[in-house]
Amino acid sequence: MTPRNPPAPKPIGTCEHGLRWLRAMAEADASERLCALEYLNGFVAPRRVEQVTRRGSQLYLVFDSGEKLECCCETCGESHGDDPSFTDDIKDVALGRRALRFRLDPESGHLVVWFARGDHLHLHRNALLRFHPPRRTRPRRTRAVRPSHTPPLQNA
Repeated sequence: MTPRNPPAPKPIGTCEHGLRWLRAMAEADASERLCALEYLNGFVAPRRVEQVTRRGSQLYLVFDSGEKLECCCETCGESHGDDPSFTDDIKDVALGRRALRFRLDPESGHLVVWFARGDHLHLHRNALLRFHPPRRTRPRRTRAVRPSHTPPLQNA
């Protein structure tokens, strides 16, 4: 009888993909813990890439739901928003298209974004490590007021 090796403990605060936990607003009063990959598959897919935007040298896919995903080069892990050919390649594949699925490549560990019509984009794992869901404010509770009204006196 061979002893079973217990699975290696995962670091506290990370999911099975090795990503940290995020809080996603599921309902008005509750929040759900998800990793970046689960968040993207649950809340962003199948959203459309509305624009490709740059902030300094960082390049982002901006989805019509408001989420921003940094485009990290598959080779070096950095965002090259200042490189026109890198930006053009990203725009050609992603702009105006629906991201149907996000997955981690089992061999490289990189993020693969699958778009409609079978096109896909390979990004470095840093895109997941740097992803933050947008802050969603809870819906404001509205007050209903029924002003008192005294009907006019009727002349008898």
